[in-house]
Amino acid sequence: MFTNLGYFFKEAWNDIVHRPVAILFSLISIALLLFFTAFIFAGGEQLQWLVGQLGQEAAVTVFLQEDVARSQRDSLEEELQQLSGVTTIRFVSKEQALEEMEDILGEHSSELAATAGFNPFLGYFEVGVLPEEGVEVAVQAEKLPGVDSVRDNRQTLERLTRLTLVMRLGAVFALLFVGVVMMITISHIIHLGLMAREEEMEIYRLLGAGPWFAALPFLLQGTLLGFSGGLVSFLAAVVTFPILISKLHSALPFLPLQPGMGVALAVGPVLIATGTIFGLSGSLLAQYQARGK
Repeated sequence: MFTNLGYFFKEAWNDIVHRPVAILFSLISIALLLFFTAFIFAGGEQLQWLVGQLGQEAAVTVFLQEDVARSQRDSLEEELQQLSGVTTIRFVSKEQALEEMEDILGEHSSELAATAGFNPFLGYFEVGVLPEEGVEVAVQAEKLPGVDSVRDNRQTLERLTRLTLVMRLGAVFALLFVGVVMMITISHIIHLGLMAREEEMEIYRLLGAGPWFAALPFLLQGTLLGFSGGLVSFLAAVVTFPILISKLHSALPFLPLQPGMGVALAVGPVLIATGTIFGLSGSLLAQYQARGK
């Protein structure tokens, strides 16, 4: 059978040439379906990246009360340094906090400047901690005098992890839905080709060819159609994701987003594999329907 592989590819190509409009519209439909799924996978990929970045930045933020005196602040810093698990401490004044937020917001800082005469931020200590002891440091720091509140990224990480799981489950369900639609679409296209060459396939059978000899070109055609749809959607992701994520980063400069090209390269293999698998499945479904008749 493998010695005739060139013939099978030639026959698959000839059938595509004879039905270019139907094949082209099928290819566009498959690519659009997979491209839609790529956005859901990209959302899960970005959330996973964000969780990883926040996990590496193990820190506890200790906000000071508004009326804390300099001496009390120095005393608080010494007490924080003595806590088990603390690695580094950096004090950020109210003025520095405002300046840092203006740097983060960039061109949007004019909105923050509208609060002229009023600084909404509190001074705080940025406390670097060992990841396994971050929770305990936060609990102890909250009890110290002069502390207004304590924030650690544990709850944020937990929520983001749950959201990532939901996004990935949603992506899997979307992929299955898209795959079934793809399979039906490709099955219909292949079935039309089988009907158009029914007499030719009957001649092959009369001449003693095996049942898969006449069917293999159509299996290759469906597989190549699915693969091509996945490849087109991947190329579309490579072009559009860097642009979209760049614009998103401009709108939300404080979020550590994964570069668009990295997201596209992570999603690409899933798109191509899905297209190929469901393309082959659609071809097999068409063969089953044809044999049933």
